Amino acid sequence: MSVPRLAISNEFMDALARLPKSQRKKVQEFAKKFRADPKSAAINYEKIHNMADDRVRTVRIDQKYRAVVLHPDSGNTYVLVWVDNHDEAMDWARNRTFEVHPETQSLQILNVEQVQQAVAQAATASANENALFSHDDATFLSFGIPPVLLPAVRQLQSKEQLTQLQNVLPAEAFESLVWLAEGESIESVKEYVGLLLEEKEQKSSLDEIAEEDRALASNQSSRRFRRVDSDDELDRVLSAPLEQWRVFLHPHQRQMTQQSFAGPTLVLGGAGTGKTIVAMHRARQLALKLSPDERVLFTTFTKNLAENVRSVLRTFCGDEYERIEVQHIHEHAMSWLRTSGPVQVASDDDISLAWDQVAIDNPTKLETDVLRDEWFYTHAIRGVTTRDEYLQMSRVGRTPSLSRREKAGVWKAFENFDEALRLSGKLSWVGVTTTASNLSATAASPTYRHVIVDEGQDFTASDWRFIRSLVRPAADDLFIVADPRQRIYHEPTQLADGDIHISERIHRLQINYRTTEQIRSWATGRSSALTTADLCDSSWSEISTHSLFSGPEPVLLEHDDQQSESNAIAELVLSLKDEFPPEEIAIVVRAGWLLKKLKSGLKKEGVEFTVLDGDTSVGSGVQLATMHRVKGLEFRCVIIAGLADAVFPTKFRGRDEDQRARDRHIAAEQNLLYVAATRARDQLYVSTVGGFANSQFLTGGESC
Repeated sequence: MSVPRLAISNEFMDALARLPKSQRKKVQEFAKKFRADPKSAAINYEKIHNMADDRVRTVRIDQKYRAVVLHPDSGNTYVLVWVDNHDEAMDWARNRTFEVHPETQSLQILNVEQVQQAVAQAATASANENALFSHDDATFLSFGIPPVLLPAVRQLQSKEQLTQLQNVLPAEAFESLVWLAEGESIESVKEYVGLLLEEKEQKSSLDEIAEEDRALASNQSSRRFRRVDSDDELDRVLSAPLEQWRVFLHPHQRQMTQQSFAGPTLVLGGAGTGKTIVAMHRARQLALKLSPDERVLFTTFTKNLAENVRSVLRTFCGDEYERIEVQHIHEHAMSWLRTSGPVQVASDDDISLAWDQVAIDNPTKLETDVLRDEWFYTHAIRGVTTRDEYLQMSRVGRTPSLSRREKAGVWKAFENFDEALRLSGKLSWVGVTTTASNLSATAASPTYRHVIVDEGQDFTASDWRFIRSLVRPAADDLFIVADPRQRIYHEPTQLADGDIHISERIHRLQINYRTTEQIRSWATGRSSALTTADLCDSSWSEISTHSLFSGPEPVLLEHDDQQSESNAIAELVLSLKDEFPPEEIAIVVRAGWLLKKLKSGLKKEGVEFTVLDGDTSVGSGVQLATMHRVKGLEFRCVIIAGLADAVFPTKFRGRDEDQRARDRHIAAEQNLLYVAATRARDQLYVSTVGGFANSQFLTGGESC
């Protein structure tokens, strides 16, 4: 007989999170002793009176608290499923069934009282002529719907009624029904929920273990059960019970973290689909396989996001954390340049001065603002580094059109600009990444075995060239996650222009785990409808997404002026204090100057707040920030404030005749609104001033 093993359920984590912190410490200490030897005579197992399932026992934590354990008949894994006061733990266990589903072979925990209520309601319902579903029992069972709940599912007439069964059904069953209700095919739904995933290594070994252990090892069981193989891992799992994403993954998420890919791989997903979570877990899995002198680089676009990833990785990594480096892309590029001496990055004023010098002896008939835009598009977006490449580069859709001779003159202007910057002793950020690419490419050996890229939609072709230079082309070399709707800095770039070739290695995350369906739908409907080839010619508009959570519709607030708005928002915040902790409320604006009146209104009402600006991290009280600053964060409640004409969208500062640039500007503004709205988990308020509630930016947009 193999050594007994310990597993923990997501419901155990829920129960642990409700305990006082002092009691959680006792639970962790008990769990270590229990993991070491669940058969020890010191473990005080107690049968539960009137409990038909003899596998379920309670074990003593102390005089007051007990844990509920699923004690195997034939398997060798002991599962901690609940922890509570003595009597409450007994009652919880008596009201649960623990069964292996006959089709999916996953272990499911059902609330008996909720199941009986749902079945009773179905039995008293009249004949259902407008059923939401028309599938047969075999189809329902194939999606993991418990046989006892088939009558309740058959009586459903609307998506709203389906939502009421969310807490009754196992996660995979509810998720499957959500997709079926959206009209997706049976085969597509099975793919979405992970029922088609085949893990060959696991499958080959399952025949050798007992049924109960096999059920715990199934793809769907991994949503709610986690085996723990060491005390260090146990400490990490139990240290933050509310952060269950660190422990339990959707089958598709888990596949993305563990699968080996033949080359660069792209994962697309909307806000809240767990892209960063997948990227972090994959970094950990890759680091676990490395030797002590090998490294994984995890890079993202902004400093704040990099710092957040670094702190989160520490919470669920062990010694492998030492083999993961986390830096935002420009910080990492600068580290290469500093090996050769001090480096100065050109400011916006420095860039403008260099273009002013170009204007003194301009080799073209174009204005310097046109040249400046063309330089950025050529060097950053397209990754062009030589005159010949530029002469051959397609400019379809760009204005003004240029002949080959005119392009030669433009390239000369580019050279003059580059020379002006060089003489100033400063580099543009494009120059920083280009120079770093050259240094990295000529290094004696590749710096990293693997590179993980988060927020890939924000990177330019020059960034991608630098990233490509950091790792030798091989299996699992590059793993990129991106959300095209969150692009807010520049127009799309193609990975191929950065020498990264994805081929068919494109995957999608389609379940939103952060926001309610109402918020997701509203935000998506206001994001840019501008559709273009993105990163690798993958059509983003074809990706279906859905949230498994339901909540109130976003609330639109209308005010006559900014003063009345600031007063109303302060009152709103006070009214929310019993529903949301202050730190879980964010007030988000388009520009920093809009915060002045809001801060005054909050101070007047005695509301504590923290302004998230630059390096400031989330602090006490309500959080105030710009739309750019909240990217990568999340809050239970978000209030988007100050939306008014001349505020949103911000003024277009390009050339009037450049419709392409104007469209890109509007798209970026719409995507900013999407970013801000999707920071909300439970509730979204949108506050407008001076009639902006009727703006097309709030009433129009893409269909949900």
